Amino acid sequence: MADETKQIAEIEYLSKKIEASQVPPELAETIDIMVQRIRRMARQGQESGEYEPIAKFIDWCLRMPWGKVTQDNLDLENAKKIMDSHHYGGEHVKQTILEYLAILKKKSVQVGAQYQAPVLCFIGPQGTGKTTMAKAIAESLGRPFYRISLGALSASSELRGKPKGNPDAEPGQIVKALVNCKALSPVILLDEIDKVSGSESALQDFMAILLEVLDPQQNTSFRDLYIDYPVDLSRVFFICTANTLKTLTRALLDRLEIVEFRDYSPEEKVVIAGRYLWPKVLEYAGLTPQEIQIADEAWPIIIEKLGKDPGVRRLERNLQKLARKATKLIVTGQAQSVIINSQNVESYLQEEVALSELQEKEYRGVENEQEMRKQVKDQAFQATNNIQQQQEPAPSLKAQKQEAPPRVEQAQQSTQTIGGVQEAQQPQVTTPQQ
Repeated sequence: MADETKQIAEIEYLSKKIEASQVPPELAETIDIMVQRIRRMARQGQESGEYEPIAKFIDWCLRMPWGKVTQDNLDLENAKKIMDSHHYGGEHVKQTILEYLAILKKKSVQVGAQYQAPVLCFIGPQGTGKTTMAKAIAESLGRPFYRISLGALSASSELRGKPKGNPDAEPGQIVKALVNCKALSPVILLDEIDKVSGSESALQDFMAILLEVLDPQQNTSFRDLYIDYPVDLSRVFFICTANTLKTLTRALLDRLEIVEFRDYSPEEKVVIAGRYLWPKVLEYAGLTPQEIQIADEAWPIIIEKLGKDPGVRRLERNLQKLARKATKLIVTGQAQSVIINSQNVESYLQEEVALSELQEKEYRGVENEQEMRKQVKDQAFQATNNIQQQQEPAPSLKAQKQEAPPRVEQAQQSTQTIGGVQEAQQPQVTTPQQ
């Protein structure tokens, strides 16, 4: 009896939350029918396994930010300042983003004008600042930010949700992003859009869902299979990232605004390391600038010899290793401060030195193997041609009798071609003994 009373009290609490919420009327009616059903069963004292899944569904519906949007900060100078503080270089990328923000600002002051944010796709090598730029855009606009790693999703249902009738029913990542951000206008990063894995049919399902999510003509009524009610995604600022576009369908590419992120030059990496990475590394290790210093002549070794990658991830990892080793020396009393120079930098990064040598060896090995394979293939091809030109299979006696005239003509032509002789000798044909 006590359990029944407690359950009835919880049902009444849910009913009051529904009345105070901004749930759309049609969805509210569906929820009300569910509540009446479990209330009736609770009052009759019937054990119902429906209570938990219904309560879970109602909770998700109430947590959805129906009608809640953020107010954009469309100050272009502020946006440029924030992007510069997060990301060095890439002026062509920043100018492209500022152009779109300018249109948003222009449309915002026009009565009745509507403009959806573009779906940007940042394409480039790993570690070139694609995710950092997406976060900077969210910060400059004053919007919440949410990242969805598509490479980590095992099935398309994790993006669209699983129907509430299933035992493992739950909303998809899109709805979870809106609930987490508490607004219908966040910046959602669809990370590693090119790394969606699975069978051919699974990839097609992913691409179809992404097309529905990103297409302005369709995303005004996106239907998550769990919520089972149209959700307006037109105010979401979607940004995709990819290392390559080869795995994306043409239909999806037509909806994306491609923005290319290029490799960092060694000079740019020096600036990035000193201005962005090194302060973060010092904070990570709890060091002060006086406790560890990197001499100017050490930077080329750290960046060019031990940090050969298009981005800066390996560079940041190397700086963290330097900081950890210096911290250990200081904590154990072996040094009060550490100076990294060209003479000792490789001793601090011995693992990276070995890795670089191994990678260089493997690279040369691959080149040598490819060259060797090419030479062997060319030699085999040449040998085959020589054999075909110099040797012919011996014909059978029967074939000699039947094909004697053609072979005589062929021999004549061959003799004329090779030796320049005008007349060819007739071949001797031996008749087999009976």
